[in-house]
Order: sequence, then C-alpha cells, then structure tokens
Amino acid sequence: MKKIKWLGGLLVASQLLLVGCASTAGHNNHEFAAMEMAPAVSSPMMRGKMMASSPMVDQGTSDFGVERKLIKRSWLTVKVKDLNVAEQEARQVVEKHQGYIQNTHGEQGKSFNLSIRVPQKSYTKALADLRSIGELAAENESVEDVTTEFIDNQARLDNLYKLRERIQKLLGRANQVEELLKIERELNRIQSEIDRLEGRMKYLRAQVDYASIDFNAEKQKTYGPLGYFFMGIWWGIEKLFIWDN
Repeated sequence: MKKIKWLGGLLVASQLLLVGCASTAGHNNHEFAAMEMAPAVSSPMMRGKMMASSPMVDQGTSDFGVERKLIKRSWLTVKVKDLNVAEQEARQVVEKHQGYIQNTHGEQGKSFNLSIRVPQKSYTKALADLRSIGELAAENESVEDVTTEFIDNQARLDNLYKLRERIQKLLGRANQVEELLKIERELNRIQSEIDRLEGRMKYLRAQVDYASIDFNAEKQKTYGPLGYFFMGIWWGIEKLFIWDN
C-alpha cells in the first residue's frame, strides 16, 4: 500500500509540473508566430514609426546575472544603380562576415531581396557594409529579449529530466499491469513536454546566435535629357514658394 500511495503522489506531482509547463506554451507559441510575421519596412515614414516602437535593450547582463539572450532583426532597403553589381557586393559582405543567405527573390530589372543570417558578433558591421552598397531608403531594427523565457524553460527541463529519471526507476519495480500502464502513460506525457521544450530552446539558441537581416535593393530611376530638363524647371518653381527645403 505504501508503494501505491508513493506512486500516486509521484504521478500527481508530475501532472502538476506538466500543467505549469503547458500554461506558458500558448504564450510562447504566440510570440513565435508574431515574430515570424514581422513585416519589412519600405517607407521612411513607416520606418520612423517602427523605430520609435522598437525596444531599446542593453546587450549586457540581465537581472538574473547571466548574459542577455537577444534576438536581433533588421530590414534594410537601398537604392542602387546596378542591381547585378549590388547583389554581388551584398553576397561578398555575407561571406566576409561568415554568414549565409537563407532565401532570395526579386523582380527582374527592378529589385532583389536577400534574407541574410550573420553571427550576432558581426551583426553591426555587416549592417554598416550593406548600407554602403547604395543610397539608404528605409531601415528598421527589432530586438527581442528572451532571457527570461530561456531561463524558465531550462529550469522546467531540469525538473522534467529528474522526474523522468525517477519514474523510469519506478517503472522497473512495477508488478501489476494496471500500475505499469499508468506509469508508462505518465512517462510518455513527460517525454512529450521535454521534446517540446527542447525544440523551443533549440530555436531560441539559433535565433540568438545568428541575427537576421532582410536586405532589399531597388533600382534607381535613370532620367533622360528631357527628364533632367523638367526636373530642373520643377526645382526652380519649388524654390519660388519654398526657400528652406
């Protein structure tokens, strides 16, 4: 009877731990989906709005005394004269900073886009090199601090590892079929939660170690002689009404 009571207490404790883990799963999944849906910014006005809302996070240590875990993303748009030359230069920047291109697409003769991943230590320098490829048209940066989630998930995993080990030992002592099936069901539930948290931690580490840069290049307009002529006329008319522009 003592063994059955101890088994019941252990299973109840494991269920309470799983409930605590599951209560944060929906919140984590919502944050993940929102981050993946972050839009690229193509206008200076929108850039200004988003820059104002971006969190200013210090790269130092957190309140827990550990190094901050930051997910960094940038969206960069430049105007260039030659798209082929610009793409070649962008790829050289990626290679220089030991990054890689995750995805590429564009519109023939008008623009191209590169989804770039670079080590976080090279993130700032890579951005500066990409800006220099053309005339900067728009830029936005997003920084997400996932330190608290990282620490919480690791603590839950440590507890689940210990609980799994205790239940595995208990499994070898079970004599009755009903008792054996109950232990196996609980063990499966714990393993599922471990797999979920390990997957989330793997994703967080990948996002922290490598920053994301969405680099977009657009071809500058080339005006003919008449175009420059009428632009000059427009400039003169504008100066008649606006002096401080």
